[in-house]
Amino acid sequence: MSEPETPSEKQETPAENPTPEVDRVVPVVRVMETFDEMPVAPVVRLGIERLGFAAPTPIQQRIIGPMIADRDVIGLAPTGTGKTLAYGIPLAHRLIENPPPLARREKKRKGGDAGSKYVDPRRRLRGLVVVPTRELAQQVAEELRSLTKGSLVKVTAVWGKAALKPQRERIEAGVDIVVGTPGRLRELMDLDVLSLAFIRHLVIDEGDRMLDMGFLPQIKTILERMPEDRQMAFFSATMPPAMESLARTFLREPQRVEIGRHTRVAANVGNKLFEIDDVLKVALLLHLVVEEKRRGVIIFCRTRRRAGWVDAAFRNHGISVGLIHGDKSQNQRMRALEQFTEGSNAVLVATDVAARGLHIPAVRTVVNYDLPLAAEEWVHRVGRAGHGGGFAESFTFISPPDHVRWRKIAKIVGQRLEPDAVPNIEKYIRPQDLTRLDRLRSGERASRFDPFRTDRSGRRGGEPSRADRDLIRQLSEEEKTEDGKRGDRKSGKRSGKSGGPKEKSEGAGGGKQAARRKKARSGDRIGHGGRRKGASKPVSRDEKPGGGVKRPK
Repeated sequence: MSEPETPSEKQETPAENPTPEVDRVVPVVRVMETFDEMPVAPVVRLGIERLGFAAPTPIQQRIIGPMIADRDVIGLAPTGTGKTLAYGIPLAHRLIENPPPLARREKKRKGGDAGSKYVDPRRRLRGLVVVPTRELAQQVAEELRSLTKGSLVKVTAVWGKAALKPQRERIEAGVDIVVGTPGRLRELMDLDVLSLAFIRHLVIDEGDRMLDMGFLPQIKTILERMPEDRQMAFFSATMPPAMESLARTFLREPQRVEIGRHTRVAANVGNKLFEIDDVLKVALLLHLVVEEKRRGVIIFCRTRRRAGWVDAAFRNHGISVGLIHGDKSQNQRMRALEQFTEGSNAVLVATDVAARGLHIPAVRTVVNYDLPLAAEEWVHRVGRAGHGGGFAESFTFISPPDHVRWRKIAKIVGQRLEPDAVPNIEKYIRPQDLTRLDRLRSGERASRFDPFRTDRSGRRGGEPSRADRDLIRQLSEEEKTEDGKRGDRKSGKRSGKSGGPKEKSEGAGGGKQAARRKKARSGDRIGHGGRRKGASKPVSRDEKPGGGVKRPK
């Protein structure tokens, strides 16, 4: 368990400014422990009550004041600590208190009276929020609408892989705040629909995730086109070097607020670890959800195909489940989220598109079916649990090749987890896979993980176990036998001595096929039933976990 972290506030200064202590005594940096202490518009205060928040979180207590005072800020806090409201409240307040300028329409005829007053749509757009995913864009826009309800402030959300015309028409009609993904924002800017000339407040939310997704060029373009007289705010759970570089380049003496360690999970989440073969993961999932009667479970998979396999397994066992990944349409993704939030679906299977920023109070359990590539992704996945308050839990599955990567992730996030014993999952395992479970429970499990462990000197692997030596010897004998048979067939074909029906010759590819069979029997490959002979061939039914687990009677 990591020690509780105390909030810190640091004054960021450009490299050329040697006096970092100048603005630390600004009165607005004081901690405001209640929403009543915050100098916000009455409409915004009603919006806070409408959203059901009674007291501000630590990040909100320390960063709302500087943002209302029009300072650039950097907010770092673990996921699930209320960063959306931390920038939403001051953004709504500033736009309500500073309405856009009015203009008069041109005279309709010479000598006539001037036309009515109106707001230029380009001058009306003064707030921009950049987020990494479609779901987060819609969620942030909905919270901003609740905060500004009863005022003239209009909010819209834009995202890619959706019809461009409706989003373009809403912006051209006039809005005060646009929440969008970097790709669609850049597209609207190139079409001259979205103008940043009059933007006064820019928020980069989940910036590290956008950099991971390859949006650095779009983010730089947006920052470079911002006017001089503007306020910028960076919010994230982590702060990689690329984000630090952007902050030094574009932010002006920002107020930096850190709550806890930004590579740590929330204290209310209990984490457990299982070491298990890849082919047995779905059976363990079914046990955790079906046998232990869990609801509000999010399962994160590495790829869309693997997410589809897990979804099929739950459907085959009568569990209501939703599926979210990049190939789903926006309507399908939103419907899956709504059904999960309302409780209609007990399980939500997703790729990392659902790992950032989404506030779903119904989530109580997070399962890492596949280990993520980076420690930050593990923190964000686990952070989906417990957003509604109360205790939450997470489970992480690691197969033999994941062991080294897990050690690196655990060191970064400060988690020292001992693997839990695998429960009785025989009910969901096919007869042909029971040997894997027996080997996992026996002493061979340790030897199976040996090639992926390191000794005290840091060297990988070690002497093979007795079981491994027996397996190697058996494979060598089988290969010699197959080579002998292949040689007999070839010699018989050359001499023309064939006493029976004509046999199908393996030809020159026999050696490759033998190597392929040997690779399939090695047992250390991540897969679902063995090596596929052709990458373009579809995966057979028995190779899919969804169809491979034992079906209910």
